[in-house]
Amino acid sequence: MNDYFLSLHIMNFRKTIFIINGLFLSFLIYSCDKQIDIDPGYKNQILDFRQKRVNFLKSRIGYLNLVGLHWVQDGYSSIGSHADNDIVFPKKFPNNFGSITKTGDQIKIGFNQPVMLDSTIKVAEFSFSQDQLDHVFTWESFEWFIIKRGGDYLLRLRDFENPFLEQPFKIPYFPIDNNWMIKGTYTPYSEKRKRTISNILGQQTDQESTGLIAFNYDGNNYQLETTIEDDKLSVIFMDATTGKETYQNGRTLYASNPDENGNVILDFNKAFNFPCAFNDYTTCPVPPPKNRLDMAITAGEKSFR
Repeated sequence: MNDYFLSLHIMNFRKTIFIINGLFLSFLIYSCDKQIDIDPGYKNQILDFRQKRVNFLKSRIGYLNLVGLHWVQDGYSSIGSHADNDIVFPKKFPNNFGSITKTGDQIKIGFNQPVMLDSTIKVAEFSFSQDQLDHVFTWESFEWFIIKRGGDYLLRLRDFENPFLEQPFKIPYFPIDNNWMIKGTYTPYSEKRKRTISNILGQQTDQESTGLIAFNYDGNNYQLETTIEDDKLSVIFMDATTGKETYQNGRTLYASNPDENGNVILDFNKAFNFPCAFNDYTTCPVPPPKNRLDMAITAGEKSFR
């Protein structure tokens, strides 16, 4: 009888331990999967920021309608949809649509049929110089213009009926986490400095840098060099997620305006991709070595493709 009750006691003890272990494991699973508590107002602010990003990318001046980026070489280059042309346009264009001739910093474009210039007049030929690159040409659903990167000229082509615009478009994101809204201190340079920035085409350009933002995360100190873009304090950066979870050439972020003490907010939930993350027809900068962080910023936009 004693052996029987001893065996029964041991069985009940083991059963109790099993239940406790099961409850503990369930707690761990719940703890790992539980959602981060986010203030609804802040969450809506980030969701609104994301929607405005998508609206811009899909707009006429966004990047989802781009369908071509062509080098403009010195001398004469033919333009058309036929593969024998120097600059090959989409199939909707005539086989022989026109030409572009570059002589020094002067550019002359001719067309075999009239096109709209700056949405105002029809032209079959037009000449301009490097300080007149704001001219835009349109034909049917297409628009093109000349851009300058470094010492090179390129022709950028849009199609406002690009089939990609009709497809579902969704940028992947890290979960919203207010722990990535980080306080920093902005220290402007006594004099603005020039830094050399490379782009994904291998070209180099000088860019004005204005100062440094210092911040602390998880007990470690970091710095990011700033520039001014759209009248905002801006940083371009790489981190340990670059080329893995996020776009291979880094991301960009606007800091808040510094107060009188230089205090700023870096909200990495608003870190976003360069245009090159979405198509091959843009020329995006590569963050300088100073802005390559040895930390994983698991916030903001992820890689699109």
